[in-house]
Amino acid sequence: MQIDPLTSTRGGDRSRRNFEVLDSSQMKNITLRIAKPADLPDLEKMERRCFVSLRRSSRRSLSHSLRSPGQMVCLAEYRAAGERQAAGAMILWRYPRTVRLYSIGVMPAFRGQGVGYALVQRALREARRTKRSYVSLEADRRNSELIRWYQQLGFVITCRLQNYYAPGRDAVRMRYHVDS
Repeated sequence: MQIDPLTSTRGGDRSRRNFEVLDSSQMKNITLRIAKPADLPDLEKMERRCFVSLRRSSRRSLSHSLRSPGQMVCLAEYRAAGERQAAGAMILWRYPRTVRLYSIGVMPAFRGQGVGYALVQRALREARRTKRSYVSLEADRRNSELIRWYQQLGFVITCRLQNYYAPGRDAVRMRYHVDS
């Protein structure tokens, strides 16, 4: 896996993992990079493929995220035989003490291959690089598989958010304490 030049380390805190992570030979055609305005069509396609309609970011919102100094959009890109394809993306919001993982999505063809893991690790590196104390996120309380996955990465549930997504659709807020 190739890492964009803004990342400072590879890997991250191995002590918090209790699952197998794909090695670099399995991810050699995936590159993480900061998204550009020209990536907007790929980001829109990803929103349509990865999220139900009520949870999708609009074109306007994605465009704002790409231009905002308080946000970072990272794109996981697959390249092979001269072709490129968006494999995943995440949107981070930077707050004074926290990096919020606002959105993360992996295209169906790339799920289970370590793309989501690589994006989360990139978020943790961004928090360390900018000296933030935490990475936070929200997850649908009904999605126990996703919550367990985040817990395996070291996130802990800090609270329940009633009616967060819609009436009767609660979320949990999760947080990862960033070691300096």
